[in-house]
Amino acid sequence: MLLRNRPFEREEPERSATKIYIFCEGKDREFKYFQYFEGIDSRLNLIVHELDSSDDNSPKGLWLLAQNSLIKSDENLEPKYDYREGDKVWIVLDTDEDNTNSRKPQLIDLRAYCDKLMNWNIAQSNPCFEVWLYYHQEKSKPDFEGLEVSNKWKSFVGKIVKGGFNPRKHPILIQYAIRNSEPHFQVNNDGFPVLATTEVFKLAKDILTIGKIKDKINSEILKNNEEELFS
Repeated sequence: MLLRNRPFEREEPERSATKIYIFCEGKDREFKYFQYFEGIDSRLNLIVHELDSSDDNSPKGLWLLAQNSLIKSDENLEPKYDYREGDKVWIVLDTDEDNTNSRKPQLIDLRAYCDKLMNWNIAQSNPCFEVWLYYHQEKSKPDFEGLEVSNKWKSFVGKIVKGGFNPRKHPILIQYAIRNSEPHFQVNNDGFPVLATTEVFKLAKDILTIGKIKDKINSEILKNNEEELFS
């Protein structure tokens, strides 16, 4: 059956595998979602960084964490990962504002920082990652009271997806999410996704273009009928 926990055998990455590092703001759902694709194909070396409870997951905090984990310098002689030129880095985060109104300038700075580095990218959702999860099932842009509130999205997606979105099962529908979310994507004057849109599809495309990942996912989906996808 399709929606069992990760139906793929883990493959060790080849030495020449494309390396993608992902740093997520979310310490649970986002991490588990992308972790689903670790080891899915030997030509992809996917490293999803797991945040500690004490880590700063603000836009600025994620930027500093990624820097310290990847980039070697006189002050940082032994970074956590063996990052090399040509590797790809993705920072996955939300738009929703915090109580101090400091988030927007941090997001603007983060985009400026990433623009200066090769293959450093941002996958931002507005207001939150649940927007991306929503498009795994739905094609239309939603409209409900509290569209700009992250907590409203969490309960909304919980109602849309029977039993709630399961990051150990539902990421196999990633191609549906790309197809459903990309047509709605627009940016505002700050370069952020407009409300109820997401640019996570860009990261998803990066993953699916490697090796035979797309074929493996399609093969698994074809074993099942449409009704089973979200049952």
